[in-house]
Amino acid sequence: MIKNERQYRITKAQLDRFGDAIRQAEGAPEQGLDPLLKKAQLEALRSQYKELEAEVSAYEALQTGISHVVEVESFDELPSALIRARIASGLSQKELAERLRLKEQQVQRYEATNYAGASFSRLCEVVKALGVSVREDIFVPSEQLSFKGFLTRLEGLGLSKQFVRQRLLADDLSSEQEGDSVQNLAQIIFKVASALRRMFGWSLAEILGPTQPQLDLAVAGAARFKLPARVADRSLGAYTIYAHHLARMALEATPDLVTRSIPRDPMEVCQAIRAQYGEISFKAALDYVWNLGIVVLPLDDPGAFHGACWRIRGRNVVVLKQRTKSEARWLFDLCHELWHAGEEPELEERSILELSETDVERRNGEEEKKASRFAGNIVLEGRAEALVGMIVQETGGEIPRFKTALPRIARREQVSVDSLANYLAFRLSLQDENWWGTANNLQTPGDPWSIARDTFLLRSDISKLSTVDSELLVRALEESREVAA
Repeated sequence: MIKNERQYRITKAQLDRFGDAIRQAEGAPEQGLDPLLKKAQLEALRSQYKELEAEVSAYEALQTGISHVVEVESFDELPSALIRARIASGLSQKELAERLRLKEQQVQRYEATNYAGASFSRLCEVVKALGVSVREDIFVPSEQLSFKGFLTRLEGLGLSKQFVRQRLLADDLSSEQEGDSVQNLAQIIFKVASALRRMFGWSLAEILGPTQPQLDLAVAGAARFKLPARVADRSLGAYTIYAHHLARMALEATPDLVTRSIPRDPMEVCQAIRAQYGEISFKAALDYVWNLGIVVLPLDDPGAFHGACWRIRGRNVVVLKQRTKSEARWLFDLCHELWHAGEEPELEERSILELSETDVERRNGEEEKKASRFAGNIVLEGRAEALVGMIVQETGGEIPRFKTALPRIARREQVSVDSLANYLAFRLSLQDENWWGTANNLQTPGDPWSIARDTFLLRSDISKLSTVDSELLVRALEESREVAA
């Protein structure tokens, strides 16, 4: 946000430089540069250009009186509202300082840090001096709150400390040492409050107040469609709403993706993938699904759910969220979600949330069984049940012998060991046998998350999102790392 004439002149100059940089980048030869990297760089330049252009326009509008300051609805809006109010009223920083009986340099410091170091009483004085309309309940004094205390409060709202650090905070604001100062803590609160307001609709008063705000699961599809009973758990519910928000952002970043009819015959899908890409692999299936107009968003956070399929205003988003490195497992899950994406095509809104493969509710669901059989017949080219029958016949149905028999039969029948292991684990789960660990041991590790992430970046345009949402989405697409509690 531009706060004075000096910043206005600097921003105008930056705008010109970014315009030149974009024109040069568009016309420059690739010279070995990865096309995906060049696309991302151009998008970043265009996004920054748009933001600078918007800042210049907003400042000019405030100066001319075209733009009027609106009422402040939440604490995270207050700092920028105070600055806008001063500009719109025609006051310089020096004139505001005189009203407050302060030195001009103090007002400059306040505005340079978005009033991060200002006390509760000082904010009230500025509000009064500028005549800004503010609801009293947004003022939640945080002088006694530490960085650890703030993280603990958010944890009580269902947001783990690791999640907050990795997905909501920039690296330069996430250390406890830096967070101990009042100024940095205020910056952290403003940053997190802005993101949580976008996702959950919570005000700062609700985030820091004495009672816990409610999770509105209706926004994640719980109002009309059956989600697992455990989604009522606060941690799972909070992450579900977060993932649903990311899904909506993914749709906004892919406005030109054309939606096509989703085949219901697994052999039709199998044959189409083979015809177009020459093999049944995770990357081939991923491109096939994207070409049906289905956005595939990979996430890499521990716990919560294992996958989801949301239809929002007639468009499908598949969320893949497996911690395994097996491409065959990701392929199976992708085809499983493809089944869900094709169900009830007449509905504009639809929600499916996948818990662990061992979850009883998931295991016994009829739609889940159909989706897994559909997936099995795609990856095993229509022979899923026949191959399972061969394993049972050759082992006499003795489950301990399945692990050695499966690779032998897969090689003989010229099918993927990895994919057959996944399907057998699904079939055994119907008998309350947990064979998923054994299946995982039979699979070759790869990097399916990176494949899905790079495909998403190649096919989307994150510059179409707001700054808050683009930061959330980019951070969600970063690989998870372990962080001490």
